[in-house]
Amino acid sequence: MGRIAGVTAEETKQRLLATAADVFARLGYERASIAQIASDAGLSTGAIYAHYAGKAELFVATLRAHAEQEVEQLLGGESTLDFASFLVARGESLERRSTADSNLLIEAVVAAKRDPQVLQVLVTSFADRERMLVELLRAAQEVGAIDGDLAPEAVVRFTFMLALGSVLVRALDLPSTDRDDWGALIRRLVDNIRAVPGGPAR
Repeated sequence: MGRIAGVTAEETKQRLLATAADVFARLGYERASIAQIASDAGLSTGAIYAHYAGKAELFVATLRAHAEQEVEQLLGGESTLDFASFLVARGESLERRSTADSNLLIEAVVAAKRDPQVLQVLVTSFADRERMLVELLRAAQEVGAIDGDLAPEAVVRFTFMLALGSVLVRALDLPSTDRDDWGALIRRLVDNIRAVPGGPAR
């Protein structure tokens, strides 16, 4: 890739993908252009076209570089047996995310309807995170922290649906709920999946 003076080719690539993520998130896929991305990154359009066939290919590369980070911000990935506290922390954070935090993910979900490559990037990122959280939940059940009668896959899928729903709510710019009220609801929901201390074996 044509590079910016004083930086390596890899640094130039990382700068391009970070700039592309920002432009796609800010303007949306349809309004974003290679010219705008090149200008913001300090590159020529020719330098970009030398490595990417067009905007669609650059968008897929951007998602591959940033999708894991987007999913991490949305769903977390901390390794912990205190799975209930993890759910509370992630659930409470959903109400505090800004619209800008979700824009790239929203653009990716929309693009996935028409682009199989974008769909595959998202499916891989979410499926990997889902498998990891299911394993963490099973481990928490094994030590008696979470109700053993619950199917880990169902709990994690519900968590994903809530998290992705929060992205859509943010995109609609609906008024925020009271943070204390939201936190109280999340804690009440999570309390219902905790194992009862000293309760009968399940």
